[in-house]
Amino acid sequence: MLARLPLVIGLLLGACSGGAGDDPVDAPPIDTPMLDAPVDVPAIDAQLSPNLGFVVPAAVTKANIENAGAWIEVGDADWSCLGTPSPDQPSTGTIALAGRVRDFQTGNGVGNATITAWSTAPGSSVGTTTSSEVAVTRGDYAMTLDMLPSGTRRYGFSLSAASYLDTRVLGRYYPPGSPATDDLVVVSEATALALPAFIGLERDPATALHVGTMLDCQGRHVSNAVVGLSLVPTTYVDAGGQTFYFSAGSTSLPVRHVVEPVMNNDGRFTVLDAPPGDALHLQVWGFRTQAELAAGTLTLLGEIAAPSEANQAITMTLHPRRT
Repeated sequence: MLARLPLVIGLLLGACSGGAGDDPVDAPPIDTPMLDAPVDVPAIDAQLSPNLGFVVPAAVTKANIENAGAWIEVGDADWSCLGTPSPDQPSTGTIALAGRVRDFQTGNGVGNATITAWSTAPGSSVGTTTSSEVAVTRGDYAMTLDMLPSGTRRYGFSLSAASYLDTRVLGRYYPPGSPATDDLVVVSEATALALPAFIGLERDPATALHVGTMLDCQGRHVSNAVVGLSLVPTTYVDAGGQTFYFSAGSTSLPVRHVVEPVMNNDGRFTVLDAPPGDALHLQVWGFRTQAELAAGTLTLLGEIAAPSEANQAITMTLHPRRT
């Protein structure tokens, strides 16, 4: 198990997340009211934080795009949609969904993967299928998603395949009334061992692994934000695990905190050694403006309920939090 210092810090912060679009769509459903009243928070020393990797950033959040394999900063991140009504439309019926199950690291198709779609929890199935094992179509799948219950506008998926961790894909949105296409990723057992090994750590199979990306209102990748697992929504109360950020190189890999203490230009993160639980919330915090930075006022930029089990991977793309 990864070492963790026994310090408990609750950041009573205000809120503002959710949205659709991206590679592919993966924003959390937001049904909670807006608080939008962040309060001052003291700086957290990187060596004392309960979640090494959840530290107060030293700069405002920035937007980045990839060009010819290189990440380029293009200015301040756009948070103009933060706290505005979600564009997600209510479910109106079944949806024909097709796509490919892909390996998280290589992008190759994964055959004979069992896919279960769910609405409010992994136990609430709204469709199931198995990906193709045929060489030329390996990983391809097609399924019918049942209508979502009232008040629910996004789907989750549970995937399982030989030599892969059971993987949950969170917060997928598909506009009602039209067929949809979406590729779903699974994390191999080899990758689950390799991600902590890049940082010089050993994976604990009794814990869960979270991996994801944060985007701004224009779908650009965000840097200078921080990620943590919280025991409660809209407020950071350390739930355990250690967050690491990626190198943003041609082959982006997680790196030590002394290299990247905050989110890098590719907006990618992983939470290792996360405790299993049904009441975990993955949160992204950052400074939107120089005024917030000067005041030390962090804002909740993105959040998603992220229940997990031991020896499981959870993947997501977060968008700005919406009402």
